[in-house]
Amino acid sequence: MSTQDPNLQKPAAPEEHPVFSETPVFQPPVKLKHSGPGIASFIMSLVSLIGYIILAIMVINLLAHFGQYQTMNPEVALQQTGTVLLPFIFLGSLLLNCSGLVVGIIGIALKNRKKTFAITGLIINALIIVGFIALLAIGLSVPNSTADIYPSSVQSL
Repeated sequence: MSTQDPNLQKPAAPEEHPVFSETPVFQPPVKLKHSGPGIASFIMSLVSLIGYIILAIMVINLLAHFGQYQTMNPEVALQQTGTVLLPFIFLGSLLLNCSGLVVGIIGIALKNRKKTFAITGLIINALIIVGFIALLAIGLSVPNSTADIYPSSVQSL
């Protein structure tokens, strides 16, 4: 006959680690919302593209009618073609691109948000700015007179 001491306790059941527990813990996938700054960057890039398209149409219109406007008063020519708006449209579109670039970077930096619009807006804005810088470099590298092409043909005074 074995007598057990009432002061002895039963060994405690081993605590189960949550990873090894029998009940699986399923969490539904979290639906991420789109990044607000990313959407803003994408919209800014589209609006600036529309601005550049309008700018190109206005410049083509001005060049197409340039022969007609040579005989006219320059103020009338500028008013009829809307050429006065060209620098404002250009600077406005360029400002939208620069701010869209910054807002796109902010949209990418946000956590727990979809980054699709932010990346797209950032890429479009960056391509437009790089394209503008490339056109500026090409324009500055083109000689503007025959003196730049043939320096020996220029006579000194």
